[in-house]
Amino acid sequence: MDERIRVLFTRYQEGTVTAEESNLVETWFEHHDGQQGKKLSRDEEISVFEDLDSRINTFLAEEVPVRKMNFRWLQIAAVFFTLLVSGFLMRNRFTKKIIQPETFTEISSLRGVKKEITLKDGTTVFLNSGSSIFISSRFGENKREVKLTGEAFFQVHHDATKPFVIHSGKLQTTVLGTSFDIRAYPEDEQMKISVATGRVKVEGKGTSSKPALYAKALTHNQALVYNRVKDSHLVTTVNSDSVSSWRTNHLIFENASYEEIARSLGRWYNLDVTLTAHHDLKRYTLSFYNERADKVLNVLSNLTGMTYTMNGRIVIINPKKS
Repeated sequence: MDERIRVLFTRYQEGTVTAEESNLVETWFEHHDGQQGKKLSRDEEISVFEDLDSRINTFLAEEVPVRKMNFRWLQIAAVFFTLLVSGFLMRNRFTKKIIQPETFTEISSLRGVKKEITLKDGTTVFLNSGSSIFISSRFGENKREVKLTGEAFFQVHHDATKPFVIHSGKLQTTVLGTSFDIRAYPEDEQMKISVATGRVKVEGKGTSSKPALYAKALTHNQALVYNRVKDSHLVTTVNSDSVSSWRTNHLIFENASYEEIARSLGRWYNLDVTLTAHHDLKRYTLSFYNERADKVLNVLSNLTGMTYTMNGRIVIINPKKS
């Protein structure tokens, strides 16, 4: 049996053992974990290695009585025990950790629907109609990163050690703990980041690998407006309550073009809106609260002189008659 223990240890270190043999050695090792760090008496050594001897006997289903080892074999077995321990330590230290590829989980709100979600760090996100947020599988490891298309209002849970980063088109917004609104619908010419509380940093994708700094610290009632077409940006003053009023079913337009209003109505009421022509260069400031789509369209028609037809979800807007 002494020879079998030696052979088993050797084959284990070479990786040629069967699954049952590997389980036997590892179970025995875990059972006696910590023994290698202290000096064993002769009786203790006999007890430790007799245990393995007995387990191998049981494993091989032999009817050979367990016999005690001589002291010389215990010294030899102790060497193998030390090598086995070293092998475990080296394997744990140098085995490379498998890094899983980054993936993103998408949460969407359909057109005509708004949604509130809570992330695992305690951050609350309100998604406006026709919007999506993509949450990184590495969210919360070193930093908290998400991607956004559409519009969302964030109430970010404060964590100074893990910045919260939102990627929206060409813009990257970084915060520690604050509340703000990001409007970044891909079909809109402009993107807007409006701050309600705290501070946010806004960067853009520059020509080099380093992001371009657009705003170091936007604060309460400040907004950064980015023009996709002109690739330009400016910082302006806003009413943050009005900007995020959509969360309470207030539809507010401030200095908006007719085309922008039409797209917003399509998302808000889940309508398929078509402008047959667009000649109105004026901009409008309007406010609606829980109004039906046809009533909003009537107000716009009276205000602008344009006419519309509505058949179910299909809306066609015609230019005003000259």
